[in-house]
Amino acid sequence: MKNQQSQNGIIEAPLKVSRIRTIYNIASNYYFLATLIEKKPLMRGIELAEIKQNDKVLEVAVGLGFNFLEFLKRVNSENIVHGIDLSPKMLDKTKKLITKKGFSNFKLSESDARQLPFPNDTFDILFNSYMLDLTPLNDFPVVLNEFYRVLKKGGRLITVNFSKKDCSPVFSEKLYKLTPSLWHGCRPVLMESFIKQAGFKNIQREFHNGIFTLPSEIVISVK
Repeated sequence: MKNQQSQNGIIEAPLKVSRIRTIYNIASNYYFLATLIEKKPLMRGIELAEIKQNDKVLEVAVGLGFNFLEFLKRVNSENIVHGIDLSPKMLDKTKKLITKKGFSNFKLSESDARQLPFPNDTFDILFNSYMLDLTPLNDFPVVLNEFYRVLKKGGRLITVNFSKKDCSPVFSEKLYKLTPSLWHGCRPVLMESFIKQAGFKNIQREFHNGIFTLPSEIVISVK
């Protein structure tokens, strides 16, 4: 594992799924504060997704539902948008938000990204944000293979992740090692090579950083 960490420039994520679920159930009450520093990379990711009205869209890890709302705005009203999350309280927040905004063309479910509850070749777009950065290294290929499986040929994968410019160590990693839970389990990741290994093509990466922006990468790819 040490060689893998050194090669990829990513430290390990030690938290188990049950702990992550608990953290994000609690975080559902205040996570809107985090969205202030995530907003710029997320909106850029949604822009790069180039969602069309008839696209079948899946968001893995819907959080509070702000991205999910944007997807609903971009597809036609007869097109069902799907979303999953580990946290039932995050799903509740998402449902309340989008229902309040008048949308009913959605399906939400409590699910694990390592075993998506959808048939092969179902979606045109899969959007995933700030989840792979809390995923253990050994689960990267499992999750990405699931993403690949449920996307149609030519389907687009968009991931937005807590990241860093390159493989060099950064200070946030030292803090993470001390208290992973304080960071909601998230540490900087570099997903481009893993996405390529999963079979995706036409991979493009953008790195975003700033005073009021969480250091983030947007990785776009095609099945």
